[in-house]
Amino acid sequence: MNVTVTHDAPTHLVELMRAAVDSADRPFFVIGETPVTYADTLARAQACASGLRQLGVAEGDRVLIMTPNRPEAVFVWLGSNLIGAIDAPLSHESRGALLDYFLRDLEPSVIVGTPDCLARIAESSSFRPPYAVVLGEEPGRPPILGTATRQMTFDELTTAGEDPLAAVPDADRTATIIYTSGTTGPSKGVMLSHGYWAELARTHLALVPFAPHEVVYCAQPLCHIDPRSLLVDVLMVRGTLILPPRFSASGFWADIERYDADKFVYVGTMLHLIHKQPDVPSERPTRLRIGMGSAAPESIYREVEERFNVRLYEGYGMTEVPVMAHHVTRLSGPGHIGPAVPMVELRLVDGEDRDVAVGDVGEAVVRPRTRFHMMQGYWRKPEATVEATRGLWFHTGDNLRQGPDGRLVYIGRKKDAIRRRGENVSAWEVEEAAARHPSVKEAAAIGVPSAVGDEDVALLVVPVEGAPGIDPAELRSFVAADLPRFAVPRYIEIVESLPKTPSERIAKAAVRDRGITAVAYDAERSNG
Repeated sequence: MNVTVTHDAPTHLVELMRAAVDSADRPFFVIGETPVTYADTLARAQACASGLRQLGVAEGDRVLIMTPNRPEAVFVWLGSNLIGAIDAPLSHESRGALLDYFLRDLEPSVIVGTPDCLARIAESSSFRPPYAVVLGEEPGRPPILGTATRQMTFDELTTAGEDPLAAVPDADRTATIIYTSGTTGPSKGVMLSHGYWAELARTHLALVPFAPHEVVYCAQPLCHIDPRSLLVDVLMVRGTLILPPRFSASGFWADIERYDADKFVYVGTMLHLIHKQPDVPSERPTRLRIGMGSAAPESIYREVEERFNVRLYEGYGMTEVPVMAHHVTRLSGPGHIGPAVPMVELRLVDGEDRDVAVGDVGEAVVRPRTRFHMMQGYWRKPEATVEATRGLWFHTGDNLRQGPDGRLVYIGRKKDAIRRRGENVSAWEVEEAAARHPSVKEAAAIGVPSAVGDEDVALLVVPVEGAPGIDPAELRSFVAADLPRFAVPRYIEIVESLPKTPSERIAKAAVRDRGITAVAYDAERSNG
């Protein structure tokens, strides 16, 4: 039996939690080995709300959350929203100048984090909030952020005493700020309303079949939109979300079987790494499951479905507009992201915002057909908001192509296109070609300056552990079989790792900043 969710259901996350009284003793989420029930989640969120209010946190104040996946991250998120404060999750790996930028951009009243995260804040920035909540610590620890910040434990925050709570904020008030990866310029804080989360869950449930009490597995950190949206998905169906401490390619499928998950979430990088794992007969799947994600490599799509007995549903979205295209049952399969979803109006346009012909590549621009299916704007960046929504259409910065049947093919970021000898090269297509090589674990294609103008194509690859060493010349010949001549990389560099975003995607901006080094293989030099 699939769940049907109507749009007259509550639009506020805490109201949805209160409505789950029928499942009070069911596990709502599991982090590590710790299951947390629906009842305990609501009680701890309300205790957080009371504690924050007694500290003087008011509507619109920011509460920064910086921690690996821990139950407290959920309680603080919900508790902040309950009193109208804005929660702002950051990657627990943030550091240095970028972390300083986040702090000064947000100016949070409260920072909640583990001791090592707070220590990194102290090292990275002179900004000091009025309050800091240290997770996993006993009272009496010396102040990590100095005496200007009042420090307390999570227990001290949540046992501050009862404080009657006002009605929940309106659904159109800002609830959360999530920072984008920042492909150009500094990262931007995406402002999301209270109604955004419930609307996103309704969209997911309308597109992918969900049954009551399903178990969903997500190996991403809670600073990312995927696990947060999934938490609301399972709330709608009174299910359970499994959140491991971190993604593990070798342990991923064992976890799926151990928790008997009905669904799991992936990004293309994860799926590729899981596929590269040895095929162990004892880990063969016991039943059909559904994988939900994006950027599944076309070359392994069907192999993954067959090997793991899964049905993959690809979608396309971003934090600003969470779902814009998605597979449907009759139009699923590799090589595309499905048609546009009914919740948005989508066009493909050229550089002058004119519609392109069917079959031609254009930038995806969208506008929502439902009230909360889009961000409110970029935090403290009105110019960026105006630029992104010029002409009353949100400009995604992504190039897509539409076929006659309405199915959309993702081509790549506009900023990720490489211009070589007058030709546009899709970095994604070069990476796909490299990923087919049995010794390639990960790949990133970038453009580097060329002496003759435009750019040359460079490919950085991470080898599979234990695989034979990669010969750059052989790899170049291998990818040349699947690429037009102008797209074959001139440079190939073997690297130990590639930088990642919190959602485990390759951070292409960081790769471009790195560029290539003198050890990179140069095909033109090698050919004399």
